[in-house]
Amino acid sequence: MKATRKAKKVVKQAGKAAKKAVRQVTRKAGGVAKKAAKMKGKVQKLEPRKEGLIQKLKEELAEKESRIRKSAATLKEAINQAGKEISEFKDRTSQSLLALKEKAEVEARKLREEMEAKSQTLRQKVTGLEEYKKTAEARISELQARAKDFVGKVLPPEKERTGLVTFKGNPLTLLGQEVKVGDRAPNFQVVDKAMQGVTLESFKGKVKIITAVPSLDTPVCDAETHRFNEEAGKLPEKAVILTISMDLPFAQARWCAAAGVEKVQTFSDYRDRSFGLAYGVLIKGLKLLARSVFIVDEQDVIRYVELVPEMTQQPDYDRVVNAARALL
Repeated sequence: MKATRKAKKVVKQAGKAAKKAVRQVTRKAGGVAKKAAKMKGKVQKLEPRKEGLIQKLKEELAEKESRIRKSAATLKEAINQAGKEISEFKDRTSQSLLALKEKAEVEARKLREEMEAKSQTLRQKVTGLEEYKKTAEARISELQARAKDFVGKVLPPEKERTGLVTFKGNPLTLLGQEVKVGDRAPNFQVVDKAMQGVTLESFKGKVKIITAVPSLDTPVCDAETHRFNEEAGKLPEKAVILTISMDLPFAQARWCAAAGVEKVQTFSDYRDRSFGLAYGVLIKGLKLLARSVFIVDEQDVIRYVELVPEMTQQPDYDRVVNAARALL
């Protein structure tokens, strides 16, 4: 009996539970149905909009396709036109190039003919000049021989003087006439540092101290010229000191710049040996000037002469300066 009551109780509880579950399922199903119905309504409402959007997209797509077709047609037409113009340009260019080529060939042929004609004329002139040169050279040689013979007959040979100067004890021979105190100073022509000719007359009206040296690049000549440069700074403007050597004007300019010599004026006798022969101080063989000093007054009369007996010695500076000051 107890088992039966217990079973009935269990069955009753199970029934209640089943009913409760059915009610819950029924409520949920009803909620889902309502939601489904609601969603269906929304879908039904959106359906017309969907069709409108699809139609609008189709229309826009059709319009874009139409524009693309028109653009493609325009582009194709432009390409065709460009191709046509390029073809025409090629034809014109080919014709122009051909015309230019023909013209260039004509000009080149004409130029070659002119050059050949000029070359022929030039060759003829060169041949004529060569013949003239040979004739002129022969004539010059003849004139030189006649001039040399004439000079030998008219002018006396250069006078040689010995026993006056030495170089380290070895005697030297001087060429030219001896000048003495009281003589009229011989004129001469030398070259300055700018390669311009200078004569004794260039210093007219001044007392002139003329020093001749073998070469400014030797120690004794260097020391002598420095000393006379110092003395020149002490003399009035009425007096000038001239240093003459066989150095080239370029070498003299370089030496003066390096030595800072500005008061003494340097000149070169390399061109004609005019001073060396006129004053009798040109060394035979060496073609250098013997160390010497000459003082010429305002009237171009020689007032002082010193021919240094040994080339390695220096002149008597005190005597030179005193003799010059006596004329100022």
